[in-house]
Amino acid sequence: MCVALAVLLNTAMEMFSRRSVWQGLQFMALHPIHFLCNILVVLLTLLLALLVKRRVFMLSLVSTIWLGLAIANFILLGYRTTPLAAIDFYILKPVFSILKIYLTPVQMILIVLAFLVVITGIVLVFLKAPKHRALYRGALASITMTFIATFGLIHFSIQADATSASFANLADAYRNYGFAYCFATSLLDTGIDKPEEYSVEAMTSLAEDIERVSEEEASSSDQQGSPADQDESQQVPNVIMVQLESFIDPNRLEGFTYSENPVPVFTELKENYTSGYLSVPAIGAGTANTEFEVLTGMSLDYFGPGEYPYKTILQQSTCESIAYNLKELGLGTHVIHNNTGTFYDRHLVFPNLGFDSFTSLEYMNHVDKNPLGWAKDTILTTEIIKSLLSTEQKDFIYAISVQPHGKYPSDPLGDDQPITVTSDVLSEEELVPFSYYVNQIHEEDAFLRSLIQALEACGEPTVLVLYGDHLPSLSAAEEHMAEGALLQTEYVIWDNIGLEKQDQDLEAYQLSSSVLKKLDVRNGVLNSFHQSFEESPRYQEYLEMLEYDMLYGEQAVYGGTSRYSPTDMQMGVVPVVMDQYFLLGDTLYVLGDQFTPYSRICINGDPVDTEFVSASAIKGPDLSLEDGDQISVAQIGEDGIPLSETSAISFSHSTRSGKAESEP
Repeated sequence: MCVALAVLLNTAMEMFSRRSVWQGLQFMALHPIHFLCNILVVLLTLLLALLVKRRVFMLSLVSTIWLGLAIANFILLGYRTTPLAAIDFYILKPVFSILKIYLTPVQMILIVLAFLVVITGIVLVFLKAPKHRALYRGALASITMTFIATFGLIHFSIQADATSASFANLADAYRNYGFAYCFATSLLDTGIDKPEEYSVEAMTSLAEDIERVSEEEASSSDQQGSPADQDESQQVPNVIMVQLESFIDPNRLEGFTYSENPVPVFTELKENYTSGYLSVPAIGAGTANTEFEVLTGMSLDYFGPGEYPYKTILQQSTCESIAYNLKELGLGTHVIHNNTGTFYDRHLVFPNLGFDSFTSLEYMNHVDKNPLGWAKDTILTTEIIKSLLSTEQKDFIYAISVQPHGKYPSDPLGDDQPITVTSDVLSEEELVPFSYYVNQIHEEDAFLRSLIQALEACGEPTVLVLYGDHLPSLSAAEEHMAEGALLQTEYVIWDNIGLEKQDQDLEAYQLSSSVLKKLDVRNGVLNSFHQSFEESPRYQEYLEMLEYDMLYGEQAVYGGTSRYSPTDMQMGVVPVVMDQYFLLGDTLYVLGDQFTPYSRICINGDPVDTEFVSASAIKGPDLSLEDGDQISVAQIGEDGIPLSETSAISFSHSTRSGKAESEP
């Protein structure tokens, strides 16, 4: 019965995974070894039922979980290209705050009802299903034999290069190897496995080689005219990197015509400044992983399938990054994102990447929204300039945009679209979401012009790096992009310091070191490694060893102890301040600075209903206060997680007003 159920479940899951009955059957017929591997993985979980008395209940529960995962994957693939992986459950909480963009109220109600029906069914099976005498000896023998068969077949398949245990492209892996095998791998395989040649001695020797080669190249650069006699921090200009959400040049797609060039600014920048293709680790989703590679110089190829290091190792470990490298040279380090600060746990991770401040949507005012409710990227210009002016020294600023984010609409959202798209490969109905996307990209391109104009007006020496994080989650983009280009976006490096145009295609984890090499910045082990060892035949082997050593090993390249400590990161480049309060009737008015629509009055640490008045005033109506109550202000996103809180002022009925004793 378990074997038959495993076959049926696996067949159904492959149909859901491919969103096609026919393709599911094709996988079974054309890839029998992989199909058998998946059957064995499912069978191994079903056989747990033999260890309990309520076998029918356990079989029903395990089957429901597998089918639930497959259905969730089916739904998820309707909105993005990357299939369901175990890591998605780590980021489930912040997803709830944006569900309204992806699902209609009716769809959300139906999902809740379906979930309740399933739970009710499982409870009824538990109560009504018969009990059986547990046969532990036979059960353990069956499980052991199935375990040996499962992992024996997987090992044989991997050794024969028919299957892989590491997935460079998660979507391709699910198509090639099957849902059950890939999901189980994503659940069990996280982090970086210890490389065979790893040892403290090997890493110490490699660190010495990196330092020696870097010094030789630095000496050669000095002899060619590098201003070595100047203070190094004064040589480095402002460095600004902008990660553009789902940004590609629509002109790269075949079969489309536009009423005008959707990205004239980006096109002009590519013609006049250093640019090239950027190979990224994701398609249609996975912004944080492109971000991780660019910031750290680490390749995700060596991590677990679908893993987000932001949700695993970087929760408790610091990591070498371009922010730490430039911080060592005296630059201020800031990160900006016009979306919620808790998504991917960025508010927890960025201190471990060396940032001094993090300005998320909760710390921004006058934010325009697009028709889907995403913040428009024009606000980033204001926030980037604010960060530049917040310090006396030069700055490194990393900005993450959000405007062109999906889900893209299937119905027209009005006629106010300056770019008209025609196509000989899509129907009128299929053109609707793509046309919306192209017009959002057109607005993002206009933001690039305003940003460059603002930077020119500042007059400070600046290098601006612009790049797309991944392709949009649109079938039009995936099906009509040139072959082999699905994991390629583009980058361009604008500057006002006269850098030479040197076009080059890069991996995302090479981008930061490439920029720093142009500025003759060589500190940092990974930065120096990428700059000096890119042509080495052992480049990838050394990179894997370095990543393991820095995050999971003995940190031998740093002498056995971490070189980096978490920063005391401030939320908002200018902190939110509460100066005083007034109680008029039962309405509490709080005055201060840097308030936003996400500012909430807190009484004894508990947020209350708050109305935003201005950047210097908020109010809480219908409040009942007692002497000694502590009044503060917290920035709280739509997910309910507080990001920061001011110092408190004690309430007194005798004065019905109060001031902060000192600046928080």
